[in-house]
Amino acid sequence: MQQRPDVRQTRPFGYWVKHIDQRVEEMGRRVLAEEGLNRRFWQVLNTIASGPIGPERLDQAMAPFISDDEPTMRPYVDELADRGWVRTDEGDLTLTDTGRDAYARVATRMHAARARVVDGLSNDDYDTLMSLLERIAGNLDAEVAA
Repeated sequence: MQQRPDVRQTRPFGYWVKHIDQRVEEMGRRVLAEEGLNRRFWQVLNTIASGPIGPERLDQAMAPFISDDEPTMRPYVDELADRGWVRTDEGDLTLTDTGRDAYARVATRMHAARARVVDGLSNDDYDTLMSLLERIAGNLDAEVAA
């Protein structure tokens, strides 16, 4: 095992993970607030935009965010439907024309913000970063499961 830097001299890994997570949340809040959305609305809208999806499958796709406080994504779907962005076709949720326009607007802003976040990283740098983060997540999953 290689020698790691002395955490008393540098900020540790956990610091950077937490810092990045907080900044990503803040960035997302700012971008989404322009449309009166929050992160969960965006995740639901983005999932529906991928193609028709039933409410149960939407909840399955959003499982990491389901909790006792939010046992379903239905309230988000209902709000998006009230805006005229989402409709139900034969039991599946789809975007309306207005919803597709709104999605395109928000997606453009979100993609631009994400591009600014990784500015200065080459494609290889980004791929390496993602690979390393996946490996660390797997190590942590194994540690927690042990």
